[in-house]
Amino acid sequence: MGILGTNEILTILLIAVLIGLIPLIFFLITQQNTLKIIQPQNRMMQPGEVWLQLIPLFNLVWHFVVVTKISESIRRELASENTFSFEQQNNPYANNSYGQTKPTYGIGIAYCILYCCSILIGALTGIACLICWIIYWVQLSDYKNKIQAKIYTQDYSKSTPQ
Repeated sequence: MGILGTNEILTILLIAVLIGLIPLIFFLITQQNTLKIIQPQNRMMQPGEVWLQLIPLFNLVWHFVVVTKISESIRRELASENTFSFEQQNNPYANNSYGQTKPTYGIGIAYCILYCCSILIGALTGIACLICWIIYWVQLSDYKNKIQAKIYTQDYSKSTPQ
């Protein structure tokens, strides 16, 4: 028998899975909070639906749905605040296709595709997936903060006497 027994190997695997779940949980919280700050009429999905990404196999398809719906929700929120033209001109993260701005969409879809490929192919695409995931997460957080700042500014200007 080897140095490690079956119980030790299972314990190590369980710890590795739990450590891997921690960043995933924080990522899902970011997605959920981004949707929460978007006005309900601009949301393409409910915030709690992001947690369906935890379901094995189903998540392979649901990742694509979430990325697409969050992108469209952000776009609708920015358009409803009359910031669409500003975002379109000054947004390094936006993909312009057919005259539409899709915040976070390009890198999000790249992350989803690489995630699926990493399951089939392995480590090389897994590293690229991790990089795209981090970039997507940062962009998503930036948009969340940008929308929160606009909400705060609008609330402040409404409460300030003119």
